[in-house]
Amino acid sequence: MKGALRASLVDNSWVDRLPWVLLGLRSAPKEDLRSSSAELVLGQTLTVPGEFLHSAPGLVPRVPALPFSPAGAFRPVAAHHCIPQSHVPKDLMSARYVFVRHDAHCSPLRAPYDGPFRVLETGDKYFVVEVGAGRDRVTVDRLKPAHVLRDKDVELGRPARRGRPPNPAPGVGPLPVPARMATPVKRSRGGRVVRRPVRFS
Repeated sequence: MKGALRASLVDNSWVDRLPWVLLGLRSAPKEDLRSSSAELVLGQTLTVPGEFLHSAPGLVPRVPALPFSPAGAFRPVAAHHCIPQSHVPKDLMSARYVFVRHDAHCSPLRAPYDGPFRVLETGDKYFVVEVGAGRDRVTVDRLKPAHVLRDKDVELGRPARRGRPPNPAPGVGPLPVPARMATPVKRSRGGRVVRRPVRFS
């Protein structure tokens, strides 16, 4: 759920997006089961907003029979005794724009991918993408295809800022520190100079 919430966030208002993310998780079909989690539990799909409810009076709604046995659809998962292969999306080789995973440490609700960036060259192990004003080689493991509309102008992403913040503009600097004002010398009745202890200065 956290990954889906981060992918759908545009700004920091995650509370407003939470109901839509939960609805998407329940109504999204799973490829291996060929049905959504709502179909497995309720026997039918969820009614999403925008659909009209039609109810005939006097008819009792009947739950349709499932096309398969839910118990037979699940099987125990065997232990993997090998190194898992990295997942590469099928349509990555034909993608014109890609997202690049941000591997540095980031805040919890920051988007995990930067971009989209234009693909200049493709390869088996790495792609050459246009990042800002330059070219950058990015391994295939960090890439994800960006599905964009053809008739819409794509707003390309900016590269993540690295290192120290940029220097301030000329003429704008820290305020001058005033010189330390000389404290007046205090003398005792006998004429001795009274100094404050070091721990109080």
